[in-house]
Amino acid sequence: MKVNVDLSLMDMPGQLIRALEPISANNGNVIGVIHDHEAIVGGRITVNVTFEVHSDLALENILATWKENDVIMIKMDAVFESYPLQYLLVGDISSKEIESLTHGMESMEGLASMDIRITGSLTSGSRAAMVTGRVTRHGSLETVEQFFRQHADNGGYMLIRGLE
Repeated sequence: MKVNVDLSLMDMPGQLIRALEPISANNGNVIGVIHDHEAIVGGRITVNVTFEVHSDLALENILATWKENDVIMIKMDAVFESYPLQYLLVGDISSKEIESLTHGMESMEGLASMDIRITGSLTSGSRAAMVTGRVTRHGSLETVEQFFRQHADNGGYMLIRGLE
């Protein structure tokens, strides 16, 4: 799991290393560190650290070590990977079908973002819709695939997946 934390450290030499060592000691991997030494409040500075750990136990050990070493955790967020999706829909796609696709996608679990761009004639039903987005779980890609295949089969339009 990827974790992003804001830490408050004493403004003294060696404190950054003292905050990073528990990550390494628990088989974690530091991905990024943002250290703003200009903003000192109460003799402490804020450092943002993003790292990976392989278990909840490792994360708990890191947090316990920070507490023992007077490293104050201000904020912690999990960083989730996301997976891209991209579909091109071509054919007689009605406005009602676009609305149905939008509502169906919005109700899907794991959808992080979605963008639909439509081109085509206003007088005929012939349109193309480019759907791009991201999901937070790899397994959600299959659900999205089934959703679009079912709509394309029922709607009688062509579906092209993954143009990138």
